[in-house]
Amino acid sequence: MRFSYLRMLAVLMLLGTLPLGCAHKPEQELPVGDLFREAQTLAKAGKVDKAAEAFMKVRTYYPGDDLAKESLLALGDLYFTHEDYQSSLGSYQEFRLLYPTDPKASYALFRIALCHSKQLLTFDRDQTETINTIRSFENFLKLYPDSPYELEAREKLRDARTLLAKNGLYIGKFYLKKKDRKAACKRFEDIKANFSGLGLDKEVDKLITESCDQ
Repeated sequence: MRFSYLRMLAVLMLLGTLPLGCAHKPEQELPVGDLFREAQTLAKAGKVDKAAEAFMKVRTYYPGDDLAKESLLALGDLYFTHEDYQSSLGSYQEFRLLYPTDPKASYALFRIALCHSKQLLTFDRDQTETINTIRSFENFLKLYPDSPYELEAREKLRDARTLLAKNGLYIGKFYLKKKDRKAACKRFEDIKANFSGLGLDKEVDKLITESCDQ
């Protein structure tokens, strides 16, 4: 059974190995470099739980070492690779919280946005993750406009904005079907004002004519 990021933290705390401060390294524990390499080896072998535990030990027993930071990102990447996006999100968010000025903080924010984008639903379902995706990528592009991930971020942002616009169309068409032209008109005009240039303009204009000019 795969441990989530928060569950792993809880287990280590219950075992007394993460006492909310600096932890005392057991005498039999490996040196930090060896422990980190062991975690990497376990990760490459697909042993998610054991790799996560090893990365957490690096962070716990060697909090002042640079490999502690690397372990936090590696843990996020590990969970991301195995599609545990909620646990991955927790690791990247903690990295940005602890190391906001670190050169890799931009990478962490990009991956935060990707974690949200990986959890998008279809246009006719809840759009919470769509909104989270849009906000995260917009924040990323604002803070790191020259990032090597800039083009991918813009593509993902456009996809999420298109999805949210289609959700608006879906809701507007529902109102139109129910003969609530006022509500439909408001929805379509909002899409025209905020989501132009996404390949939906002609359809939106037609729907505005149908619902607003009555």
